[in-house]
Amino acid sequence: MKKDLEKELEQIMNEKAEMPSLVRESLDQTYKMIQQKSKKKRKRMVWSQSAVAVCALLITGIILSNEQVRANIDGFFSFGDRGVEQVVSQGLIQSGESTATDQGITVKLEKSFSDPSKIGLSFSMEFDDASILQNDVSLVTMDYRVKNGDGEYIAEVIPDTKPLKGNVFYTSGLDDRNTMLNKKDGTVKYHVVIDSNQAAFPDLQDAVVEVESINIFTEFSEAGLRKIDGKWDLPIPSQAADVKTIDYVQEDAESNLQVLSAQANLSSLNVTFTTDQVFEDETPFVWSMKVVDENGNGYYPGGFSMESKNGQTIISTNFPVTAYDNYDQVTLVVEGIGEVELTKK
Repeated sequence: MKKDLEKELEQIMNEKAEMPSLVRESLDQTYKMIQQKSKKKRKRMVWSQSAVAVCALLITGIILSNEQVRANIDGFFSFGDRGVEQVVSQGLIQSGESTATDQGITVKLEKSFSDPSKIGLSFSMEFDDASILQNDVSLVTMDYRVKNGDGEYIAEVIPDTKPLKGNVFYTSGLDDRNTMLNKKDGTVKYHVVIDSNQAAFPDLQDAVVEVESINIFTEFSEAGLRKIDGKWDLPIPSQAADVKTIDYVQEDAESNLQVLSAQANLSSLNVTFTTDQVFEDETPFVWSMKVVDENGNGYYPGGFSMESKNGQTIISTNFPVTAYDNYDQVTLVVEGIGEVELTKK
């Protein structure tokens, strides 16, 4: 994995690159584009061994402080999700590439990962007709479904105008973005992280991404969206079977919080807990939940699921703490309600 990152870094540092950065403002397909361009000049130099070592440290520092360059090395860095970044740094991204072409557009699934809490997919698109991306095009996304090898649909990222094919709804959140939209060359990078707050995603075995449409958003056009329908089926490499997990158990039985399950996996610490109070809405939990590690660092969830049953409120959520942190103990805190220590089982 380290060698792959070094090769990609070398390529980026020695080529001219247009690296626009897009931020998705909400999940209802309202988008805002923030574009940045950076050009690198190629220069031939002779390095001593010590100079190479110093340069490597300097470049590492630049990478860690420059989100745009980090995103170009691996698109999953663009999400700012600590757990997802650990998936990358641990070399747990599957890099088997699958390709499909239709309607003059070649779509590649370049990288992926999956665990019970998250599915990550990294795509590239190449348009034979680059003019499709000209003028005020600001974002390119896809309508797609993830179908497992047993025929079950795990995720369906489609508009309401299309019917669902699956019977079980695992997905609780979605984040997606472009890290490159090269209008001159007709090339796009598109990355997706799909969440399950219940940590319910099954193992992906012989799974396929079924892409049904390419969505081209414009900022100033009256139409706003151009949809190109087609068929792009992309096999997903199976996740390694030896993915590390750690279970945590509650120490204080008298706490206002009762933890039903807590497991750290590839990308997240998934926690489901209850409190003996029914809340009218989710407001008390929106900014109040965190997990604190052994060093006092706090980690906050990106979202959560909530339901009321038998006079209790049940919360399920993912924190950006992973099995590779290998903490012996963490503390779940819900400000204004309670806290509880969780110990590695």
